[in-house]
Amino acid sequence: MPDFDSEHVLSNNPWQYVELWLKRSGKEEALSYWRQAKRFSDASHNLAPEAAPLTLYYSFLNATKTLLSTKSLAAADAHGVAGVRPENAKSVLANEQVNFYSGGVLPALCRHFGEYEENANYSLKDILWNIPFIHRAFRLTFTSSTDLFIPLEAARYVKKNGSSEAYFEAEILPRFADNRSLANIPSSFESIDYEGKKFVRRKKCFSWYNGRTNAKQKEQAVVRLQSYHKTTRRAVVSISGNRDLWYLKRTIPKNSVGHRHTLILMFAAMHRLSELARYDPAGFDRHLSGQGNWLLTEFIENVTDQFVDQIATEITGRQFWPPKVR
Repeated sequence: MPDFDSEHVLSNNPWQYVELWLKRSGKEEALSYWRQAKRFSDASHNLAPEAAPLTLYYSFLNATKTLLSTKSLAAADAHGVAGVRPENAKSVLANEQVNFYSGGVLPALCRHFGEYEENANYSLKDILWNIPFIHRAFRLTFTSSTDLFIPLEAARYVKKNGSSEAYFEAEILPRFADNRSLANIPSSFESIDYEGKKFVRRKKCFSWYNGRTNAKQKEQAVVRLQSYHKTTRRAVVSISGNRDLWYLKRTIPKNSVGHRHTLILMFAAMHRLSELARYDPAGFDRHLSGQGNWLLTEFIENVTDQFVDQIATEITGRQFWPPKVR
């Protein structure tokens, strides 16, 4: 439920803004979860990759509980996710199984995003493949993997002149504007050529207001935009950085995890890594010494900024930018 009427939050510290926002909103239970999530995150800064997943996961768990509490979404005490590696299987990411269950914190997060599939099983490798901010590291690690994300510029909602019809559109970077890259864009999108540039836009429109309007009609238009935005964000994903970095996620056959929200994927991946750190440190060390060592290190060292940026936006409805960014 983005707050389209509010300004972006200019801050290098989403943790502090959300804490103050929760205080103002009287969300005492959520505030307790958020503070503890921050403490676990702080503790992770001094830990090496072999141990950091332990505290990082509990930071993510409590940050997620903050969101659920804020939205009054019920969740059982269970985590709702568990992992396993088949007996005698080699320590490779494809063999690390991540199982989603029907009750607990992760399933509640799935329901928040309108994902109702339960008791699903994925490999850790496939989960990491679908996380945008480490996708370059993934493709350099697994050189035969398919590129899932098409970079976008000027992602925006536009309205047709003289009409109430509005829709999402964005410019495609020239390097990705070839027919091969665009062959697997979601069926709800189409590519068009305009003034020598290639654009992508949603086929479906929504109704905005045309010309002058009253407060009630504007409020109704914003509600329609929020509903449209909710479905747009299933295919258009982001990376937190010094400016907006948006990507259209390609629809690839046999990508069983492709429909999952990035927050869900980061939560599930960190849970599996925390299990390995707790119960199988020797196996985890083999991962950190093997083919996926750089990929896993990049994920562990950079995931907190991405997770906190996205969940802070989910909690408050506001977008966060670093100061001095226009």
